[in-house]
Amino acid sequence: MVLAGTLYAVHIGRGLGASEAYTAMVATQTSYSAVSVAALRFDPGKPPLYPLLLHGLTTIFGDSEIVLRAPSVICSTIAIGLVWALGSEMFGPAVGFAAAAFWALSPLTVIYAGVARMYAMLMALALAQLLTMWQLAFKPTAGRMVLCAALGAAMLYTHLGSLLFLGAEGAILAGQSLRGERNRARWTALIVSLALFAPFLPIAASQVRELVFGHWVDWIGPAHPVSLVRKTCVIVGAGAIAAALSFGPRLEADEHEPIRWCATLAILPIVALIAGSLAVRPMFSARYVAPSLSVLALLLARLLAFLRGRAFGLSAFGVACFLFFLLPSYPRSDTWRDFARQVSKGSPREPVFFESGYVDSTASETNPEMGFPQGFFRVPFDRYFSGPNPRLVIDPSAPQADGRVIANAAIANGGAWLVSGLKDAKARAEMPTGCFKIEKKTHSDYADLYHIAPIAHCSQSDSLGPRRGQPTTAPAGAAPVS
Repeated sequence: MVLAGTLYAVHIGRGLGASEAYTAMVATQTSYSAVSVAALRFDPGKPPLYPLLLHGLTTIFGDSEIVLRAPSVICSTIAIGLVWALGSEMFGPAVGFAAAAFWALSPLTVIYAGVARMYAMLMALALAQLLTMWQLAFKPTAGRMVLCAALGAAMLYTHLGSLLFLGAEGAILAGQSLRGERNRARWTALIVSLALFAPFLPIAASQVRELVFGHWVDWIGPAHPVSLVRKTCVIVGAGAIAAALSFGPRLEADEHEPIRWCATLAILPIVALIAGSLAVRPMFSARYVAPSLSVLALLLARLLAFLRGRAFGLSAFGVACFLFFLLPSYPRSDTWRDFARQVSKGSPREPVFFESGYVDSTASETNPEMGFPQGFFRVPFDRYFSGPNPRLVIDPSAPQADGRVIANAAIANGGAWLVSGLKDAKARAEMPTGCFKIEKKTHSDYADLYHIAPIAHCSQSDSLGPRRGQPTTAPAGAAPVS
């Protein structure tokens, strides 16, 4: 745990990513009430517990990158110990140790341990809740029930994806009840968790509708038409998997069925999101099922333990080594500081353009007024760039008009910048044609920075680009668009 915590903390001083910048903006509001309002406005699907806790921390220590990311480092380190404890209680110390090693080095843990987002806290809460839920079968004390209920409610107030995890627990308990097993303490803890979340349910229901049928998850992919036959097949298939995991006959010698618990909690939430993606619209992301993936590490360790003895030890060591050698490939970019440095090299008169709405390479650009009218990337850019350059907005659904707007601004000010979350071809469709030099100054996985400058020896009419229906060939001697 000490080694892993040190590893996680190495890069926490680097610049914030776009989503982290929103976390910082929300957490540094003037009051707890303002934090809640901003969290619900800019981060649907994530109730405000995490930014509220972060607000208290930043009020005392400031909003530096290290302060903002420290809770994620701490929660990720604690999660390793929780996996170890859970594996030891379910399957024995050797399996617990192997699972802890897998989870300590897993991509999801390493990446989100160094990110100012709620996912590391969500994973720690889920593992703690599952540990107390498991212990309730052996020592169903009132204190443990209260703790389990509180942890379950905290999960729900951290991320709505927790409903999938707690729903999987409910499915397991329902199956055990049908087989005549008594789980009164566990049921009580689960029901109290949901009751504590009841005041937030109207907001949660509204946000789920907006996420599934609105514009917010277009970053994963736009909605697509699905036939009734396909929907039926997907629903029946997902239901069959859920029924087999939850209500199938007992196959384990251990009456508490630890393998069933791990398999159901690891697989069922993933199946639910995949089914939703196939039947409704793309909605699957690994971080939405982060608690399930932590249990998957435990399940993998238990399956390897079937090898026994030296074979188990060597195979577990091999998996851990494989994960270790993946570490250098994990992203460690400092995009927005790079953007700020590039823009600061130009003239302070050159405007910086952003795409309205929430757009990226796969997003739908048909609702630019929804989500972020000033542009999704405006907040991370302004965190690191304080120059006087005007900030302007273009409509990504009207690329031809965008080209003329950017052309006029570039001619009037000697150049202009575009921060785009679109793929290169789509981004260049928003830029002027004709006598302009277009350079991609900085590239990242989520956004690119372009500089657009008029070519000095071209006439103003040429620089404004061709009218509709005219050819796009630049005048003889002009430099080609890069």
